[in-house]
Amino acid sequence: MSEFNITSDEIESYCKNHSTPPHPVQVDLTQATLAFAGEAARMQVGHLEGKFLTLLTRLMNAKTVVEFGTFTGYSALAFAEGVTSDGRVTTLDRDPKATSFAREYWNQSPFGSKIELLLGDGHQTVNTLANEIASGVRPQFDLAFIDADKAGYPIYWEACHKLVRKGGAILVDNVLWSGAVLNPSDRSDFVIDHFNKLVKTDVRVEKIMLPIRDGIFLAQII
Repeated sequence: MSEFNITSDEIESYCKNHSTPPHPVQVDLTQATLAFAGEAARMQVGHLEGKFLTLLTRLMNAKTVVEFGTFTGYSALAFAEGVTSDGRVTTLDRDPKATSFAREYWNQSPFGSKIELLLGDGHQTVNTLANEIASGVRPQFDLAFIDADKAGYPIYWEACHKLVRKGGAILVDNVLWSGAVLNPSDRSDFVIDHFNKLVKTDVRVEKIMLPIRDGIFLAQII
């Protein structure tokens, strides 16, 4: 499956060959997603980024993760592998077909039982989560991952400041947009570039942009 060509294929392969391999269920899911989604399969988190998500979650000793955008469930599995034994990954999506496909593979994984899917409009679900946190029904999250509709990134980013605890982390995917942020030409390019500038000037976080796969922002709420 083609990825985003931020790095050369040779470097990508070298990095994969020197990293812990993905769980067998994730390997199967990668191939099945290609058959299920065709060209859209490139939206799936790949081996290197998935392993990065798992290790970061584990190093943080994170118990709770909220994810914006489920697709076929690879990243949710990566987080579920990394959270504590009593942890939970809450993933938000509005696509019943893709998430039903995701459930099939979660059910095959030893980590799938840690995943909570909230299906529906993401903006409404965010409000529900914020209200649950405010009322004490749900604790704040340790970690958030934004990988949903790109136009909604600023909204999800702001929501994370209510949903994620101080000292927690926010991850944002696709921030290099296949390199188009260097010379934006269409609406989606400008949307991502504008969002990146928003994060750059946000004094509430300390952040680093990493050229992993299609680019990922890592920010800590301070």
